[in-house]
Amino acid sequence: MDTYREQLINSINELWEARVKVFGCIVSLAMTNHLKEINDAFEIGDVFEFQYAHFEDIDDSNIQSMIALCKEMDDTISRLMNINGIGKDEVNLD
Repeated sequence: MDTYREQLINSINELWEARVKVFGCIVSLAMTNHLKEINDAFEIGDVFEFQYAHFEDIDDSNIQSMIALCKEMDDTISRLMNINGIGKDEVNLD
C-alpha cells in the first residue's frame, strides 16, 4: 500500500494528465474554428507548442471556460506541491 505522500504524488501526476487533456481539447476546438488558418498551414509531423496566450483573446466562452479550468488545475497542482514540499523531480509534469 502506498504512503500518503506517494498517493499525493500519484494524485498530482493524475491531475497533470487531466490538465494536459483539457489543454488538448482547447487546441482542437480552436483549430476547428478560430485558428483554422493556422491549422491549415500545418503539415503532418509539424510541432508547435501552444501557450495560454494563443487562446486568451478568442471570444468563445467554451474555450475561455476550459482555459479557466486549466489554470485552476495549474494552481491546485502548484499548491499541493508547495504545501507538501514535493519537488519537480518527484512528479511527472512533462
